[in-house]
Amino acid sequence: MALWGNNDAVGSGGTVSLDYSTGVVTGTATTFGNVGAAATGDVIRFGNRAGTYYGDAVIVGIASTTQLTIGSTAGLSGVAIAGTEFRVSQLPKYTVLDYSFSAANDADETASTIYVGVSTGFAGIATDIIPVVIPAASGFTPAPVKVGDVMVNDGNNLFISDIGTSTITLGSTISAGISTSDALTFKRYSAGYDKYAYGVAAIGASVASGTAFETGVGWVGVTTYRDNQGNLRVKKEILVAMSGITTGNTPLYPPA
Repeated sequence: MALWGNNDAVGSGGTVSLDYSTGVVTGTATTFGNVGAAATGDVIRFGNRAGTYYGDAVIVGIASTTQLTIGSTAGLSGVAIAGTEFRVSQLPKYTVLDYSFSAANDADETASTIYVGVSTGFAGIATDIIPVVIPAASGFTPAPVKVGDVMVNDGNNLFISDIGTSTITLGSTISAGISTSDALTFKRYSAGYDKYAYGVAAIGASVASGTAFETGVGWVGVTTYRDNQGNLRVKKEILVAMSGITTGNTPLYPPA
């Protein structure tokens, strides 16, 4: 069994639930074992980095298109996984059991309220486009909200992936509808520690060039944290230098 492949976008439609005690993953509308879908030796990544992420595990067996077994839960956060979206990747398997990459090792960050805005229209459940005007930066005054901050919806902190003149775009969809003039709370994470393995193709390396995320192509471990001044710090480690990586999983590199 190869230690890694070159596909960071293995087919992963449907949702999954995990029995922590047995390591059995049960899928709904999944295609485990089919051509182009999850296979033994691949890494399943539970959740969505743009929303809630539960960690990674290596697939050690596939019983059917809707059931597979993982080898260990050591790389998971320990939070219950039920009806959850997922990704499948051929990233280096050793990262799953590397404690520094474990979701259980992500240091807590504190999300503090930075701005309360007002919706300018209706946003229904399952949309990721929110009608709200965020004041723009002017002179020496920064905008109160930036990409990478979060908006609170139904008790969940949803990351902001884009800010337009009259709307913002979230990295995942809302679960509670928003009406015109509803108060919208925005928060920003501070401190914490996070480490994640990305598949970086040539286009990703090109986009990241000249930024804090600049790196070469291949499988790259990226560590992010905030220093005592609140500045974002990024460290990159090329785990496997290789060309021809197929990307497409969320998030793309460089992260927003």
